[in-house]
Amino acid sequence: MIYSIKKNASGVILVCLDCPHTLQVNEFDAKFGSRRTQAARTMLEHARLDHGKEAIGKSKAQTMER
Repeated sequence: MIYSIKKNASGVILVCLDCPHTLQVNEFDAKFGSRRTQAARTMLEHARLDHGKEAIGKSKAQTMER
């Protein structure tokens, strides 16, 4: 797991497990799709760029090739 999910009065918050980095789901714009999905994607990018971690599982490109 790369991040944990917490809820408070201001909404849902994603918290990096390796540093104090956080993202609030309501900071993202709903016109670009699900706010939760946008926040999760951004947190995964943070983990990859700042901590050198990769997501677990196969990427869609690998899955589509089969």
